[in-house]
Parts: sequence; C-alpha cells; structure tokens
Amino acid sequence: MEAEFHTVSEIVQHDSRPKATGIEDLAFGSLAGMMGKCVEYPFDTVKVRLQTSETQVFSGTLDCLKQTWRNEGFGGFYRGLTSPLVGAMAENAIAFYAYNRIQGIIRTATGARPEDSLSLPQLFLSGGLSGTICAFVISPVELVKCKLQVENVQGYGGPANPAAVKFKGPLSVVSHLLRTQGLTGLYKGITPTVARETIGVGFWFGAYELVCRQLVRASQHSAKPLRSKADLGPAGIILAGGCAGISYNLASYPIDVVKSFIQTADVRSAGSSLTAAAEKPGIAGTIRIVYGRGGIPAFYRGLGITLLRAFPANAAMFMTYEYLSRLAAELHKK
Repeated sequence: MEAEFHTVSEIVQHDSRPKATGIEDLAFGSLAGMMGKCVEYPFDTVKVRLQTSETQVFSGTLDCLKQTWRNEGFGGFYRGLTSPLVGAMAENAIAFYAYNRIQGIIRTATGARPEDSLSLPQLFLSGGLSGTICAFVISPVELVKCKLQVENVQGYGGPANPAAVKFKGPLSVVSHLLRTQGLTGLYKGITPTVARETIGVGFWFGAYELVCRQLVRASQHSAKPLRSKADLGPAGIILAGGCAGISYNLASYPIDVVKSFIQTADVRSAGSSLTAAAEKPGIAGTIRIVYGRGGIPAFYRGLGITLLRAFPANAAMFMTYEYLSRLAAELHKK
C-alpha cells in the first residue's frame, strides 16, 4: 500500500490535489455560505434576541422560541434573512479566497512547496487575517440583520403597536441609516466586528484543519489509511466542520455580544428604559452595561442555541466547499 512508504507526518502534510483557482474559491465559498446561512438563521435570530433583550423579556432560549412563534409565526425566525444571506455568500467567498491566497504568500515567504500544508500556527494566522478582511464586508450586513431581528421584540408582552416597527426590510434600514447617519452609520460596531472575525475565523479554519489532521493520523492504523484531508469521507468533514463552528463561537462569543448590543442600541431604546446616553454606547460603556445585567454570564447569554446551530451549519458549509473543490480537482485532471 502506497501510504506505508511515508511517515505519518509526511502523509498528513502532503496534499497533491490541484489547488482551487481564485474564481473557484469565490464561487464555492459563496455557495457554502448560502447553505450554512439557511441552516443557521433561525437559531441566529434567537441568539441575537437573547443577547440584546432585557432579561424580563425572555426567561431563556425556550421562552424566546415560544414568544417568537406566538407573536410572529414561522416567518419571525427568518426576519431579515435577505441581507445576511447575501452577506454570508460574500463573507465565505472572501474568507476562502483570502485564506488560500494568504497561505500562498506564507509558502512563498518560507520557501514551502505548493503541495505542502502549513503548520497549524500558520493556518491560524491565515484564518485570522482572512477574518480581518471579511469584517469590513460583513459589518454593514450584520448591522442591518441585528436591527431587523431585534426590532419586533420591543412590542412583545404588550398591545400591538405598528408604529414601533420602523423598518420594512433591509433596504429600509440602509436608507434610514444613510439618511440619518451617512455612510459611517453602516459601520457602527466595526471595531468589535473586526475583533470577532479575526479571532473567530482564525479558530474556525484552525480547528477544521486540526480535526482533519487528527482524523488522517488516526486512519494510519486502519486497513485503509488516508493521505490527506482530501481523502476524508462525509462523516469526517461533518465532524471537522462542526468542530470549526463550535470553536469559532467559543472563541469570539463575548465579543459578539458586545457587537450586537452596540448595533441594536438605538432600536432597543424605543420604548425601553435605556437613557439617551445609552443609545450610542462605546465599547467600554457597553461592556459595563452588559456586565451590569448579569455579570460574566451576561456575555454568554444565548450561547447554548448558538452552539446548537453552529455544528450543523458549519458542517454544511465545509461539506459544500470541500466536495465542490474535489469535483473541480477531478475536472482539472481531465
């Protein structure tokens, strides 16, 4: 068997599969993002509402699910989907494109061969830098999404108040922000978004690569040892992709809470106890406000449902990207 002529380290590091082109990375990443967003969005809606609402609005995840269903029906879980769906396609396209291009730069700088995989620290760095780039693309999308997800909650527990809902959809939010705050209004919360994406995407790609390598190493004692992650089956990709999603959220969740809180402050202030000063909180002020609502646990409110959706959504994303890449590799050989 060919694998028997190589050390485990060589087997894990070597991947002779043709690399995806830049256009392919953009296309496959876009489709992967669309797939993942459709799976995760209802969970994301509940997460954002738990992160940003007063504790008396929702007693927990199940209460948020029940109230959203009772007040808005099934469509309430997909409120504001259009903007993040487009954003997810753009984000993942850029993430995979930047991730693979940055790896190429590192290989050139270190003299590594194109077919050699990088070390895990180098992969974490590649992922982190790609996340930094993505943050500037998705920040306006996240802002629009969060406002639409949270806006309706202000009417829960009381008589219907149509006037409380200012936005009819993503374009309505964008129009309002441009009219009242200019272009800078679309980038409210950009600093925590950059921090979240840099840290989170670094762990996202890093965890995926780590699990893939461990699975390849473990296979060396089986009857059919694998040479690289290109040989992993669906179960392996699902496991690695799911672990990547969980790692992303565990590493960046408190930052995400601060980001969501800042981006929805003006929406939540309508009809709430927030003061005028709290409508435009800075990062330090937001941290104090969140901490005052429940201490350290307040920075992890909604984490349970986030992790619940992270595994299937990210497994779907990596599965889509990996198999499209394999299909392209086979076509390149012909």
